[in-house]
Amino acid sequence: MFEVFSNSIVHPKNIINYHNKKGGFVFLYILILVILMSLATIVFYISSKPELMTEETTNCSIVNNSLVCAGTDYNLNDSYKLYDFQVYFLSENNQISEINNLSDFSIIIHGSKLSVVIGERTINSLEFLGSYSIGTIEEIASILKFSVIFAGVLMALVSNTLILLFIIFISTIPFMRFKKLISYKKIFKMLVFASTPMAFLFAIYNLVNFDMIIFFILMLFAYRSVFSLQKEMHFRVLSRTGYYQEKPDEELKEIIDPSDLDDSDYDDDEEHEDEDENNKDD
Repeated sequence: MFEVFSNSIVHPKNIINYHNKKGGFVFLYILILVILMSLATIVFYISSKPELMTEETTNCSIVNNSLVCAGTDYNLNDSYKLYDFQVYFLSENNQISEINNLSDFSIIIHGSKLSVVIGERTINSLEFLGSYSIGTIEEIASILKFSVIFAGVLMALVSNTLILLFIIFISTIPFMRFKKLISYKKIFKMLVFASTPMAFLFAIYNLVNFDMIIFFILMLFAYRSVFSLQKEMHFRVLSRTGYYQEKPDEELKEIIDPSDLDDSDYDDDEEHEDEDENNKDD
């Protein structure tokens, strides 16, 4: 796999030699590229530290599966940072509308229920404390931490998978002219490997977050592997058509690896030759 990874960046024309890789290998390679593209999200959750949420810091406690907040230091506008979210603690007799500085990404523990606010949209309140038999604020913080990390990483993996597949499918369009000589499945496999530089660029961009103009300029260089693969396939096709009538079969095999092309193409050419000979005899 390291050989495929390195050749896709350093010697992209050699990608054509990997068209017979198994489907499991290709699936695993896509998964590795997606994880590479999602590296910034993983690093963010590892490096970020949520604010401490305890009975002492929040002035709240859980009584009979319901949040009770009291004391002179309690303020319902106080929030606690949990990665991209702000967490609020409200007693059952308080209202969410009483919060003055509600963040666009908020998690609100209100009595025994949990609400999530994203922008101007509020997800319906869910029975939270009773469902999970939670007894302390620390347990609330632990469950919320795991849930946010899991959802964030999953969304990053899904979105980056869609981005990668979109790039691959768009890249197959110029290769459709070779479809009569090589199957679409083999084209797709080779373009998965050719997308390595682009996945690597996405990983760097998500980590560093440099200017978008620089990203698009570098994307042109990253697309070099696709151009090189297209050029190599075009060269082999020209070699086949240019030498087919002049070279015997053994010499032709040295020009083009027969496995690069579908066997049906050779059968079709032999049938055309037989027809030509019959026409001459007639």
